[in-house]
Amino acid sequence: MITHYLKIAFRNLLKYKTQSAISIVGLAVGFVCFALSALWIRYEMTYDSANKDADRMYILYRKDVLNQAGYSTFSSYPMSTLLKETFPEVEFACAFNRWPDVDIESEEGNKATTPFLLADSCFMDMFHISVAAGSMDFMYTDEKVALTKDMAMQLFGTTDVLGRKVKTSRDERTVGAILDNLEHSNFSFGFWGDGAYFHKFLNDWSNSAYHTVIKLREGTDPEEFQQKMQDYAQQTTDRNAQSLKAFRLMPLTRYHYAHFNEEKTLEFSYLVFFSVIGLLVILCSLLNYLSLFSTRMNMRAREIGLRKVCGSSAGSLFALFATEYLSVILLAGFVGMMLIELVRPAFQAISMVKGNVYGEGVLYFGFIALFSLLLLLPFIRRNPQPSYKGRRNVFRKVGIFCQLAVGILFIFCISVIMKQLYHLNHADLGWERKNIAAFRYLYSDRMEELGDRIAQLSCTEEVLTGHASLFPKGSALSIRLDQWDGKPDSISSLDMECITEGETLIRFYGLKLLAGEMIKPDDKNRILLNESAVKALGMPHPIGKHISNKFGSGFTVIGVIKDFHTTPPTVPVPPLAFLGERGMEDFRVSRRTIVVKFHEGKWDELSTKVNELLEKDFPEIDVPFINVEETYNEYLESEKTLLKLLSFMAMVCFLVSVFGIFSFMALTCEQRQKEIAVRKINGATVKDILMIFAKEYFTLLTASALFAFPIGYVLMKHWLETYIEQTEISAWIFIGIYALIAVVIAASIGWRVWRTANENPAEVIKNE
Repeated sequence: MITHYLKIAFRNLLKYKTQSAISIVGLAVGFVCFALSALWIRYEMTYDSANKDADRMYILYRKDVLNQAGYSTFSSYPMSTLLKETFPEVEFACAFNRWPDVDIESEEGNKATTPFLLADSCFMDMFHISVAAGSMDFMYTDEKVALTKDMAMQLFGTTDVLGRKVKTSRDERTVGAILDNLEHSNFSFGFWGDGAYFHKFLNDWSNSAYHTVIKLREGTDPEEFQQKMQDYAQQTTDRNAQSLKAFRLMPLTRYHYAHFNEEKTLEFSYLVFFSVIGLLVILCSLLNYLSLFSTRMNMRAREIGLRKVCGSSAGSLFALFATEYLSVILLAGFVGMMLIELVRPAFQAISMVKGNVYGEGVLYFGFIALFSLLLLLPFIRRNPQPSYKGRRNVFRKVGIFCQLAVGILFIFCISVIMKQLYHLNHADLGWERKNIAAFRYLYSDRMEELGDRIAQLSCTEEVLTGHASLFPKGSALSIRLDQWDGKPDSISSLDMECITEGETLIRFYGLKLLAGEMIKPDDKNRILLNESAVKALGMPHPIGKHISNKFGSGFTVIGVIKDFHTTPPTVPVPPLAFLGERGMEDFRVSRRTIVVKFHEGKWDELSTKVNELLEKDFPEIDVPFINVEETYNEYLESEKTLLKLLSFMAMVCFLVSVFGIFSFMALTCEQRQKEIAVRKINGATVKDILMIFAKEYFTLLTASALFAFPIGYVLMKHWLETYIEQTEISAWIFIGIYALIAVVIAASIGWRVWRTANENPAEVIKNE
C-alpha cells in the first residue's frame, strides 16, 4: 500500500511541479539558515564549557577608558599571585599573555597564522593540557617553542617534529614539545614560547598586558567572593593591591560573546536575529505549501468521495495525504543537507565552528518535519466538503498575508541597514580618514630616516614622523581628574583619555575647534577638551576653567574640540583631552609612528613602494602599513555580514511569496473556471474579472504592509539607536517597497488571470 501512496504522491508532485519546487526550495533554504545559525549560536555559547571546571572559572575585567569598548581584561602578572596567596577561595590563579594572529613558518616553507601563548605551568593545570612529547624547557627559554598537535600537522604533516626549526617574524626557534590541542576555548593557541621573556614580569605591577583567570574552590559564591575582593582593596595600604577594587568577575563561558571581546567574528545578537529569520522563512514556506496543499485537497473532493465509496477508511486517507505532504518535506530536507554540504567550508571559515555539522542538522530537520505534520493534522482529520471551502479560503488568505508581511519586513530591514551603512561610510565622523595611511605600533631608531624616504615618494602629500596617530591609536595614556571648577557633587572623579599632541596633529586630521584657541607646541599646563569631556565634567562654559588631579597636576582649559569617532560606530565618543607636546613631561609616551597623507587613488602605489622600501632598506621593521579608511571600515564587518545574510534571506522569502502567489492564482483560476465563464456569459469583461482578483490581492498587500511596516520601524529604530551616528528612516522607503511589491504582484497575477478570462466560456462549461 505504501508503494501506491508514493506513486500517487510522485504524480502529484509532477502535476504541480512549480508549486512543489517553490515549496522545496523555500523550506530547504529556511532549514539551512536556521540549522546553521542555531549551531553557530550553540557553539558561541559553549566556549570553554568542555572544561570540567568551567562553572568555577572566571576572567577578571575592569573599566578602561583606553579600550574602545570601555572595558578591558588586562592586568599585571602579580595580580594572579596576589589572588592566590591572599584568598583561600581561589584554587588556581593564572596570568598569561596571548597574541591572536602571529605568523609562523616551518623549515619546508609551510606557513600558518595562529595565536601565540605566553604562560607558565599553571595555565596547563587550569586548562588540563598535557605534554604529548618533549619536555617543559620551552617555559624557561626563548630558544624553544611548543606546538600543538594540530599546528605540528599543519606545518610539518606529522607530530614527530622535536628538534625541528620554526620561524617567526623575529627569529628562528627549536620545537621542544608537542602539546594537546586546547579545543573550543577562548584561549586556544597554536604555539607557546618566550618562556624567559615571560618570567621577567613576575613581579612587575607596571606591565598590564596579561589576562588573569581564576578558578574558585567548590562551593564558593562568586558574588560574595567579588565583594570580599572589593573590601580587601578598600582596607589594604598596598597601592598595588588597591587596584583590585577596579576588577570584576565574568564567568569564562560568557566571555566569548561579551561585547568587549575583540576576537568575536559577529555580534551575538545578529546570530539570534538570523536564526529567527530562518524560522520565519521556514514558517513562510510551510504556510505557502500548506495553503497550496489544502487547496489541492479541496479540488480533489470527488476523488476522495470515490475512494470512500470504494472502501477507503479514514486511516488510509490520512496515510495517503500524509505521504504526499511529507514527501515534499523530506525532499526539502534532502536538498537542505546538500546545501549544507555546499556552504559548509565557507560557514566554518566564518564561524570557526569545528566538527560535524550534520548531526544537529538532522535533529533540527526532524523537529521541522514533526512540526509540519502537526500543522497538517487539522486539514486531513476531516473530508474537504463544500461547507469547509470558506474556511480553506480564509486559511489561503492568511497564508498569503503572512508571506507578504514577512517579505515586506525583510525588504524594509535591508533597506534601512543599507542606508545606515552608506551613512556610516560617508558621514562626517569629525576627523579625516580618507587618503591617510599609518604604521601600526612602530618602534624604531630609524623612524626619522624612514619618514624622510616616504616623504620623497611622488604619491605622498604630507608625512608626520614621530607623532601619535588617531587611528590606529598611537598612544595609551589616561589621567584621573579629581577637582575642577563647578564640579557637581554627584561626580567623584573622571577618567579621561589623553593625547600628548597639539596643533600639528589636529590640523593633519582636520579636527574642528569649536571654541577657544588652539594649543601651541610649547604650551604647558593648558588643555583642549572634546565635547564628551565637557559634558562629563558638567562644564557648560569650560574656557578658562581649571582642572586637576589629586596629586596637584593642574591644567587650564583653553578650547573645545568637536567630538570625533575613532571607535566603532556603536561606541560613544569617550571624554578626551589634548595636552600638547609638552603638556605631560612627567609621562614619556614611547609609542610614536609615521602617518602619511597620500594623493587620491595612489594607495596601491604607495603601499607597494613602502613595502619594497621596508624589505630592501629597513628589514628590522615588520609592522604593517595600513590604509586608515579601510581599516576603520573593518568595524562595519558585522553589519556587512548581516546585510549579506539578510539580503539572501529576503530574496528567498520574496521569491517564495511571489511564486506562491502565482501558484495560488493558477490553482484559484483552475478552481473558479466555471465561475469566470458564467460571469463572462452574464456580460463581465476581462477587465472586470481582473479587478476582482486585483482587489483581493491588493487588499492583502495593504493589510500586510500595515502590519509589517510598524513592526519593521520599531525593530530598526531600536537597532539604529545602538549607533552614535544614525540615518533617518525616510518615507520613500515605505512608499518604494509598497510600490515594488505591488508591481511584482500585478505582474504575477495579471498573466494567469488574463489567460483564464480569455478562455471560451462554452468550452469551460462543457468540460465541467
